[in-house]
Amino acid sequence: MAKQKIVRLFFTVDDNYIPFLSITIASIVSHASKQYKYRITIIHDGLSYQSKKTIRRYHDNKNIFISFSNVSAKIQSLSIKLDVRDYYTITTYYRLFLPELFPTLKKGLYLDSDIVLLDDVAKLYFTDLGDDLVGGVPDRSVQKYPEFANYVEKVLEMDPAKYFNAGVLLMNFKKLREFRLEKRVCSLLEKVTFKVAQDQDVLNYLCQGKALLLDPKWNVMPLGEKMAKPALIHYNLMFKPWNLKNIMYEEEFFHYAEMAGIKEKLLTAREAIPQEVVEKILKGVDEVKSFCNLEASKAEEYHDKINGLSRKKGRKNREEKIALEKPIVPHLSQERRAIVEKIDTLERQRRFDIDVENDPPFTYLKPGDVDYLRKKWTSKIKTIWANYYSQRFFKRQIKKGHIVIDGIEGGENLKKVKGGAIITANHFSPFDSIPIHLAAKKYARRKKLFKIIREGNYTMPGLYGFFLRNCYTLPLATNPTVIRDLFQSISTILKNGHLILIYPEQSMWWNYRKPKPLKSGAFAFASRNHVPIIPTFITMRDTDQLDADGSILQAYTLHILEPIYPDDLLSPSENAAFMKEENEKRWKAIYERVYGQKLTYLPEEKE
Repeated sequence: MAKQKIVRLFFTVDDNYIPFLSITIASIVSHASKQYKYRITIIHDGLSYQSKKTIRRYHDNKNIFISFSNVSAKIQSLSIKLDVRDYYTITTYYRLFLPELFPTLKKGLYLDSDIVLLDDVAKLYFTDLGDDLVGGVPDRSVQKYPEFANYVEKVLEMDPAKYFNAGVLLMNFKKLREFRLEKRVCSLLEKVTFKVAQDQDVLNYLCQGKALLLDPKWNVMPLGEKMAKPALIHYNLMFKPWNLKNIMYEEEFFHYAEMAGIKEKLLTAREAIPQEVVEKILKGVDEVKSFCNLEASKAEEYHDKINGLSRKKGRKNREEKIALEKPIVPHLSQERRAIVEKIDTLERQRRFDIDVENDPPFTYLKPGDVDYLRKKWTSKIKTIWANYYSQRFFKRQIKKGHIVIDGIEGGENLKKVKGGAIITANHFSPFDSIPIHLAAKKYARRKKLFKIIREGNYTMPGLYGFFLRNCYTLPLATNPTVIRDLFQSISTILKNGHLILIYPEQSMWWNYRKPKPLKSGAFAFASRNHVPIIPTFITMRDTDQLDADGSILQAYTLHILEPIYPDDLLSPSENAAFMKEENEKRWKAIYERVYGQKLTYLPEEKE
């Protein structure tokens, strides 16, 4: 009997994309030939047990073999910063390092997880690459949208017709190692960050003249006219049938979704996506077009960086220089002035736990209103989209300079905590959690960051309310049954090794720099669940800009302090009191060190 040939397939994925990967693999299995062995390797940096279990069910020890490879150590060893944008995650870069991760293999086929196969993938895999480094299909979106083509032509300086989509990538591992791809990638990314398609742009730029263009049927996108006999459908960009209705080739997608056993869940989840989010998705292509035009206008800057030049372009005229030298004068709105006055009054009255801004009217939560652990399929889909769009929003605010973050200090204190933990932070702005989210993403990448919020914020209407309900938030309700569910969920989240952000000051005082006395709740949670407290404190400095309310815009520095662990010799109540006192001491110390003054409050005044 002839020896079975091996087809080596690679995917890079995180927990959020596991349902769609299961659909892709179901389509591969349905067209697999008995004469081949299909070895599927899932590249990741930390998948949950449940995610692995979902994919392992396709492993049959006959001709479908599935394995998992954690590359977190490899990625952390790289000295380069891997930037991400919008719906891209860090995993998108992992395909660039496959030749070095598997040094004994001569060849591999990388596939995105938003595809379905309509033919045997072995037919694509056994395409002869010859001496070419990679094989890919010309990107249909570049051919369809002139803005994409203009970007490719000006920034990458290549023929748009030869620009391939890297979501289906046949890789000549042997030649790529000889080409020293990894070293070239690192060298290029040290000089420049391609901001439109990122790793795909890197591959196209480096592999010009060494890429085999494959039959278009192996990467068909739901753009333009339908192809008669596609072999592989790639639901690229925003054209995802699990989010939008009437996407071209959605029948094929849901056929394999039914085989994977999740068709009805996906359809239910799609119906639950708010219209505001659908409208944003529909505008996604226009946003990418605008981004392409913006980056194409900076083509010369790209080329200077790639060539190692450091020439600065443009000079400020005399009027601009004079304007910069003028002292900035705040012009507080009447509303903000009233808030500042109220803060002074409350500080003198020592009423530190009172909010200075009134909550809008809200609906009280009832039992069953909150899916704290995101067990429902609709909750999971909403969480994915809420996190995606909120991250886009905040990145845009940072890029525009509306939110300024000077830096993060003490990241090692977050990194060394192995299991679950409570993070405490001072509360002075609706956006003060952003530096903490950035720190968690950088130093605790395998952990989710949950956030305790008020009941009024959770029930807020509109798009902002959608974000607040679904970005891993835990509302502190008034109903006793809902409160019980919250407490149980907090224990489960901490037991699973995740992080929970709690503001123990209880109140939010706008741009207030001093630490306020703390409430005991956060520390009781930590003591009861025997997890550490990670104190964080954000300090501020004045910038040379005004915000929308006429106040001086503040720049933030996040200080992550040494963790406070519960003492085994103390009772739960004693531990809570001990950790609360330690937290207050450390906040006071960082305040006095950074601002160079003793922590004092305005003279006390009776109400």
